[in-house]
Amino acid sequence: MTLATLSGGPTLDTLRERLARHGYVEVDEHTLDGVAARAAQLVLLPLDNPAQRPEFADLLVILPELLRQFGDDAFTVAYACPPAAVALARRFGVLRQPALVFLHFGALAGTIEGLRDWREYVQAFARLCASGAATGVTETKGVTR
Repeated sequence: MTLATLSGGPTLDTLRERLARHGYVEVDEHTLDGVAARAAQLVLLPLDNPAQRPEFADLLVILPELLRQFGDDAFTVAYACPPAAVALARRFGVLRQPALVFLHFGALAGTIEGLRDWREYVQAFARLCASGAATGVTETKGVTR
């Protein structure tokens, strides 16, 4: 059971509002490159319909807490809503949602796909931060590609 199930489930607009309140930037396939080029470490969250994928509500609780572990200024966070999210997920090879895409000055550093336990998230964030420029590492639950 997810947090979305307990609360009756958020809408895509509700998720957007929560992300914007955290100061995260909404991007699309036309604006991402400009934002990412200026960010040493950017985390992109390609959103999907929370009615079909309630795990997104869980990730929106986890992500701000996780970012605090690395310092408030360690990452720029961006999100994309459908249909741009679909195009961006495809562009970065995301196969499983929810996903976080890591870019280093616009170059793909890797992805984390699927929900994780806390320790796995912290370890994956640390690995992707340390990797710097494009390594293309994908962290899918139980599998690294």
